[in-house]
Amino acid sequence: MLLSPLVYAYIGDAVYELFVRNKIIAENPDLTPYLYYLKTTMYVRASSQAIAIKRLYEELDEDEKRVVKRGRNAKSKTIPKNAKLSDYKYATALETLIGYLYLQNNIDRLNYILSQVYKIITEEQRNTKDN
Repeated sequence: MLLSPLVYAYIGDAVYELFVRNKIIAENPDLTPYLYYLKTTMYVRASSQAIAIKRLYEELDEDEKRVVKRGRNAKSKTIPKNAKLSDYKYATALETLIGYLYLQNNIDRLNYILSQVYKIITEEQRNTKDN
C-alpha cells in the first residue's frame, strides 16, 4: 500500500459513486434528477456500505482484507453527520478497497467488487421494504 488509506478512500468514493449513478441510470432511464438522487443515496450511505463490506469480507483475498482493515482503522478528522461511527469506518474501509483496486488498475476485480456491493445493497433494500 503506497498511499494513505484515506487517499484510496477519497478516490474510491468517487469511483463508487460514479458506478452507482451509471447503474441507476441504466436501470431507470426515465427518472427525474431528484429521483436519481434519492436512489443513489440508498447505495452511498455509510450504513449500506457497511453492510456490504461486512457481507463481502470473506470473499476477499488476504491483500484485500489488509487494505480493508487499514481503511477501517484510518484516523480521519471527519466526523460523520448522519451515520454511526462504526458504519462510517466500515464505509471508509469499502471505499479504501475500491480506490486501491482502481489505482492498482485491477479492473476485473474492481468490477466484481462493485457489482457485488450493488447486489448486496439492492437485496438489503428489498428485504427492508418487505418487512
